[in-house]
Amino acid sequence: MSRAYLLISISGGGTWAFPAENKEEILDKINEPDNELAALNERSELTEEKFNDLYPQMFELIRSRGLLVGEDIEIDEVLDEEEAFPTPDLTLPPEDLDYEEAILLFKGEGLIPG
Repeated sequence: MSRAYLLISISGGGTWAFPAENKEEILDKINEPDNELAALNERSELTEEKFNDLYPQMFELIRSRGLLVGEDIEIDEVLDEEEAFPTPDLTLPPEDLDYEEAILLFKGEGLIPG
């Protein structure tokens, strides 16, 4: 049996659940700023201002569309049959990631494969 939720963890910011049927849409939306950040970084055009504009967009989407596990939705509801604790499908760096750290992370595909 497959899990009913896509789980995205934010380092230091909780785990967020999205209905599995929306998985592709959610990942595509989060991937937009991620891909742009990676492309800018590859071209050495990623400035601190651009980073500060694009990076928060991923978290805005997660917070506006997701359910915070343990607060908005019970942990038991997101567990697969074999899990004792929810294992995220994707883990993002902290929301307060600074620009210098971002330059090291946004390479190739960025944070989100695809």
